[in-house]
Amino acid sequence: MRKLFVAVVQILVLAGGSGVWAADDSLERLLRAQAFNREFEGFDSYYVKIEADQPQPDGSHEVLAVASGKFSDNTKRMKVLFLIVDGHIVGGQVLEGTGLPPCLAQEHRPSSSL
Repeated sequence: MRKLFVAVVQILVLAGGSGVWAADDSLERLLRAQAFNREFEGFDSYYVKIEADQPQPDGSHEVLAVASGKFSDNTKRMKVLFLIVDGHIVGGQVLEGTGLPPCLAQEHRPSSSL
């Protein structure tokens, strides 16, 4: 009987853990699609880590996420607080950011003579 109890507890822990992982995975896909893919366009690769997901009384979520990417020998890192309502990002604030300067279109680059 004790072995059965231990097995049931292990299954519940594993099932609960995979549910949390699945929620983070879908949240990560949402953040990539609606925000980070634009920020990291052209990068060799980037990853997203969900640091916090706080449900609010009105049904929205405040999500703290860190994204970091690599482009050539440079890296870019952003820590952003998002407000998510019904599966859509409705607001966000960059809390920390480091890395590459913004890219300028060809017509906005300063001219130089050789």
